[in-house]
Amino acid sequence: MEFLSEDNIIRKLYLPIQWLITPMFFFHVHEVVHQQRVKLWVQNALLAPVFIVTVIHIIHFFYYQGKVSVASMPDYHEDGLLLYINFISFLFHGAVLYVIFQMLKTSLETSKKIARKKNKEQKWYMTIVIFFVMIVSIGLSATFSMIQFNIDHTWLLYTVFILVSFVGYYLGYVGVYRSTLVSEFNPGPNSVSKNGLNTYQKIHSYIIEERCYLDMDLNLSEIAQKFNISSGYLSQLISTHSEQSFNDYINELRIQTSKKMLLSNQFEEYTIESIGLECGFKSKSNFYTAFKKFTGLTPTAYVKSTKKRPVS
Repeated sequence: MEFLSEDNIIRKLYLPIQWLITPMFFFHVHEVVHQQRVKLWVQNALLAPVFIVTVIHIIHFFYYQGKVSVASMPDYHEDGLLLYINFISFLFHGAVLYVIFQMLKTSLETSKKIARKKNKEQKWYMTIVIFFVMIVSIGLSATFSMIQFNIDHTWLLYTVFILVSFVGYYLGYVGVYRSTLVSEFNPGPNSVSKNGLNTYQKIHSYIIEERCYLDMDLNLSEIAQKFNISSGYLSQLISTHSEQSFNDYINELRIQTSKKMLLSNQFEEYTIESIGLECGFKSKSNFYTAFKKFTGLTPTAYVKSTKKRPVS
């Protein structure tokens, strides 16, 4: 076939689609476990390598195009830049798989009161992670041997690619079936509204009484672990009963406290920035942004409008 011929440009260009495999798996697992999308900066960090490597491959192709024929260009399994990139790709996949493993491990440890089907789902993901680790180990061994000892392990790399294809088809076929279980163990808004009010009230009382919201490092998983529920379920509870995201819910409590501090003689020696830090905000800009969002005023304008105290 012409497509498989040695002088086919597409074959020699080597678009590194394999760099997307574990990031996409991470996005899926994260959304199932935490019931929220991955933060934008994390998405960019995981997807950036495929674009960087694509540019490198294109530059590599056009560098050789003017010097040798297409058929004579280096293959991905020959000693050179492409082989080193393949080795780095296996290291990258290993790192992403480790993060996925830790995420699943933490979730399983804190999901004793969650439906059994959810545990089964996460254990299935663990199986996929283990299988991926085996593939990555084979790939690392093969590429390292080729780089370090110039041993021809091309057949091993072909085995890796076949295994990756098998896993891809398996995830596509079985994953579609398994994903239908998500709706069964992730309670919807109506279920949360009916059955989660008492839990929400306990959590809300705990956050208020312990003044947890003043901790600038407070996060969703910390509260979820305290009450032995998943981060996704806690997020749904807060969204349903406060009609806010977790961050807005916590920030509003912080702003309520900061308003009292701004007008209190006890804190008149504090600067506005210091009050923001005392209330759990990590920076002056974060404090001002949140204050304006919930009051419509900056802290300075709020103090002036009340005429209770001079601005520091």
